[in-house]
Amino acid sequence: MSTAPRPPASPHLASAPAELLPADLPPAPPNGKSRIGRWQPASLYCLFVVLGVIYSIQTPAFETPDEIWHFAFIHHVATGQGLPISEADTQALWQQQGVQAPGYYLAAAALSAWIDLSDFPTIFTRSNPHAAIGHPAAIGNRNYLLPYADDGWPWQGTFLALHLVRLFSVALGAITLWASYQTLRLFVAERVAFFGVAVFAFIPQFIFISAAASNDNAVNALAALVLWRVVALAMIPRARPISSAQRRRDFLILGSLLGLAALSKLSALGLVGVAGLAVLVHSWERRDWRILAHAILWIGVPILLIGGWWYARNWLLYADPLAWNIWRANIILRVEPAGWRTIVRGLGTLEQSFWGVFGWLNVAYPDIVYSFFRSLLWMTGFGLIFAAVRWLRRDRQIDRQIDRRFWAGALLLIWLGVLTISWVRFMTIAPAAQGRYFFPAAPTIALFLGLGLRGWRLWTLPWLAVISLFILSALTPWWIIQPAYQPPPAHAAPTPEITPLSVQIGDRFRIAGIHAEPAQLSPGDVATVTVQWESLPPSTAPVTENPVQNKDYSVFVHLVDGDGLTIAQFDTVPGRGLRPTSQWQPGERFTEQYPVRIPPTAYTPSQAQWAVGLYGGDYRPHVGPINGDRLPVQAHAPLPARYSIDTTALRFGAVEVLPPAGEVPNALHAQFADGMELAGYTLSQRVLTPGDPLTVTLYWRSAQIPSQDYTVFVHLLNEALDGVGGQDMPPAVATGQWTPDTLYPHAHTISIPPDLPPGHYRLAVGMYARTPSGSFDRLALLDAGRVLGAQLQAEGADRYLLGPIRVDAAGQ
Repeated sequence: MSTAPRPPASPHLASAPAELLPADLPPAPPNGKSRIGRWQPASLYCLFVVLGVIYSIQTPAFETPDEIWHFAFIHHVATGQGLPISEADTQALWQQQGVQAPGYYLAAAALSAWIDLSDFPTIFTRSNPHAAIGHPAAIGNRNYLLPYADDGWPWQGTFLALHLVRLFSVALGAITLWASYQTLRLFVAERVAFFGVAVFAFIPQFIFISAAASNDNAVNALAALVLWRVVALAMIPRARPISSAQRRRDFLILGSLLGLAALSKLSALGLVGVAGLAVLVHSWERRDWRILAHAILWIGVPILLIGGWWYARNWLLYADPLAWNIWRANIILRVEPAGWRTIVRGLGTLEQSFWGVFGWLNVAYPDIVYSFFRSLLWMTGFGLIFAAVRWLRRDRQIDRQIDRRFWAGALLLIWLGVLTISWVRFMTIAPAAQGRYFFPAAPTIALFLGLGLRGWRLWTLPWLAVISLFILSALTPWWIIQPAYQPPPAHAAPTPEITPLSVQIGDRFRIAGIHAEPAQLSPGDVATVTVQWESLPPSTAPVTENPVQNKDYSVFVHLVDGDGLTIAQFDTVPGRGLRPTSQWQPGERFTEQYPVRIPPTAYTPSQAQWAVGLYGGDYRPHVGPINGDRLPVQAHAPLPARYSIDTTALRFGAVEVLPPAGEVPNALHAQFADGMELAGYTLSQRVLTPGDPLTVTLYWRSAQIPSQDYTVFVHLLNEALDGVGGQDMPPAVATGQWTPDTLYPHAHTISIPPDLPPGHYRLAVGMYARTPSGSFDRLALLDAGRVLGAQLQAEGADRYLLGPIRVDAAGQ
């Protein structure tokens, strides 16, 4: 049966795109049927919950970002210790999460308080010392926790509580979707609201985060609920009379939700401003400022009662209502605030982590999947343009009814803008390129997705997007997540290239064979060292029944030159982080390959040998595995030529490290901003004693005429990367006068401080210019993640590390 066309409410309303017309404005004919039935949203929520439960089960315990620290907060409350009181450089289990707003943690603690959580401090110590956090390209060690058999089914203790809290998070994710749909259907067609929310619901990263023990899920749900009430307020026609009782009820609900949001996460405070703007416009349209006074009472009081006490507590404890000072004192900050170039470079990571990067941001999809996501994004963008063009071509006027919808959409955009500004501010002081920070804008994102896909006027396109994302999300736990936490197969039989050995390490381990190739390497090359391991029966005390009490050791594979300086290294927990030594069974053998990359800063030419052994095995409360002493090594059979024992390592091979091709010694090609390139370097010596001079010659070139004159710095750093000496000096030829593609040698002579302790040191190199205010503006190091790794990228990526060099005691 055909449906009669809906009569327009006004001439201007008739010219509006269909996507902007809610199903009930103007009313449908009595016999008309909505394109979206009640069963479709309900089915969407059910499918999301099913996927969320699957993700919560398939993702190993504490293998989501910061989950173990979030749970430490929950554990502290659930075990009757009250709310955390944090401090700078805290050693508490919760680390920087101890100053988070407590709403989510209080609810999660209430759910898990009946469970025995006494095993959590021990589980906390099982952190992987080589965890590749934030590095999807890492070879292994994607796991934050070392795996043990006690985290399997049936869950008990901490693992039972964790999965219960994860289910609570899934429920919050479903609330986020429900509230987003209720928000959008107030001012756009139901089919647009449904498809926008459905696409958002099946974004793999949203499902992954919704299945984690994280306060992100609380702020996502409460932000969506607040926006629902804000949009409902914005959609009230100017002429509609509202009773005082109805207004009080609406304001009380909005205030209560804002109070809960303020108690969920600091980022939710921006919602107070968005709601305040909506109330202000609502009052101004009716020329009744008593409404604003009522809002201050009925919205403001619930906010203060529900959330205000937390900020008052922060002021009393930390002299900062946001506890921002304590939070900053417990995270890795950039050395220098990030500029716009660093923020722009972070957009690629932001895009990927919005759609799907799992684990601790180190388990990624193949590139083709991100191409699919990017295609979906482009289709959405073009669809929005098509819809806007059609509207402009029809009628640019906006009547009062249409005006309500644009105002409601503007409020959603303002909230997205608040989150964007917050993210940029965060990025300037710390690396924060994570898409989950934008999930509190779920209604806004769903609005864009719905309007963009409907803008193509192809009824199959939204369904195709929803079905494709659903299939991808359903496959991800088994295709991407679970394989990342499976140890590689153990190859017990040695390959023909392996040299048989009988070298015992400690009292429980033996190297049964070893091989390395190639024999000639240059900076940037990757060598492969193959080791066959064997587990021996313990020679003294029997193995304890609790595997956590058995020690876990790390493997080190180092390339060491004749001066004893490490040229390259690969340190890992066996099995790429997934076969801890405490789980090795007596007599078990397996063969493992270790890729060792020669860093671009390797000093050449040099002769070197491989050194292999085990170290660590000790734990400290609140810290986890400590890189402790190496285990003793002894040979039980004659060693082949070029093999030796130095008490803590097996040394073997003869490796020649050759200079890279090029006219510059130790060629680097380290690209800085403004076209600057550190092309190479030389050192006068690499083993020194206190008081010795060290001459560092840097070879610079520029791809363009530099925009200003820079000063070059060479700083001597200790193992903690703190400065202990150095020199800042402008080049002989001012950089503003450099000719592009011309090589400029620049020598620095540093005196080793006479009181410098013996040890290994690094050299930090870079450039800076003085700003009009007298501060120093360092040039950013481009592609710092590839060149320096995560730690220096987090610190600011404005220096290049050379070395190492060794300082011996005077007279040694």
